[in-house]
Amino acid sequence: RIGEVSRCGILAKYNNVSFAKSLGTVVTERMIDTLTILLITGGTVLLQMPVFVTFLQQTGTKIPSFLHLLTSVWFYIVLFCFIGVAALLYFLRKTLFFYEKVKGFVLHIWEGVMSLKGVRNIPLFLFYTFAIWACYFFHFYFTFYCFAFTAHLGMMAALVMFVGGTFAVVVPTPNGAGPWHFVIISMLMFYGINETEAGIFALIVHAIQTFLVVLLGVYGLTALSFAGRQRK
Repeated sequence: RIGEVSRCGILAKYNNVSFAKSLGTVVTERMIDTLTILLITGGTVLLQMPVFVTFLQQTGTKIPSFLHLLTSVWFYIVLFCFIGVAALLYFLRKTLFFYEKVKGFVLHIWEGVMSLKGVRNIPLFLFYTFAIWACYFFHFYFTFYCFAFTAHLGMMAALVMFVGGTFAVVVPTPNGAGPWHFVIISMLMFYGINETEAGIFALIVHAIQTFLVVLLGVYGLTALSFAGRQRK
């Protein structure tokens, strides 16, 4: 997730925005994004419950295993260890030489997090949030019509794969490479697409999306370098 940090660095360099404050806005954005995807996921699961249950069973991910984790004694041992370390650091905070520096940095981040209070037009902010995620979805859904073997799949199938792919991208790999392919291929096979065609779809769609990110990144870096020279 180096892009989140580099974005804050660019804002600090070219727009004189505090790095810590901009990092705080990133935290706020990710909180809003998390809430949005949870709402989308909740609606999709309610509409396609049998699909998700079958997918979890076929991939060996059983819901009762999560409940077993919460009832395991080792889970609570690890949890109490983390709490103990956090409590120890809290009581020793003023004896640590970097306490004041870290405290100031955290306060700036908190200012960025609370920047949501300063949004002038909340309805417009919510509309843009919805529009961004709608673009994410249609960016994926329209690729179905690029292949004869996926053109017949409906919007609900695309929504199920979109939700699965979104969670797969959370895994820290380059643009979700690997986990995203696994989820999309598995779900396509569930909808009757053979493994070879599902692999072709996942490989081509992910490669083109990644290429677009790289292309826009190169353009952005080039444009920033010219902007920097003009200011000088």
